[in-house]
Amino acid sequence: MTNLQWNDTYSVGFKLIDDQHKILISLINDLYVAKRFGTLKTAIVGVLEKLATYTVYHFNAEKELFAQYKYPKSSEHLAEHDYFVDQVKGFQKALITERTMLSLKTIDFLKDWTITHILGSDKEFGEFVKHQESRL
Repeated sequence: MTNLQWNDTYSVGFKLIDDQHKILISLINDLYVAKRFGTLKTAIVGVLEKLATYTVYHFNAEKELFAQYKYPKSSEHLAEHDYFVDQVKGFQKALITERTMLSLKTIDFLKDWTITHILGSDKEFGEFVKHQESRL
């Protein structure tokens, strides 16, 4: 696994959302670096907490946009968000209560899910908005 690098392929057409995606990618990269260099578990737990908190913040921003634009696929999109949040909570619980270490497999999941979601559902929403705005 390597660090994720933002590129314009990931852009969904909203500066706000693209900037938030950059922060999410940065937080996932922080986890990777912490794991790779053997950072103390407490520090890794802290980075995962930042990721969890920021993810909820970001997903709420998207939810507001869905309402603003009356996005017809919002329930499916929000279900994807809920799944990711549940996974991150599970990782947090395992780190704190089960005395496990963060694995590269977990970081790969975070990376792969985020990129797949951005390139799929988020881009689809971006295209929906572009289409709506072009009709005005």
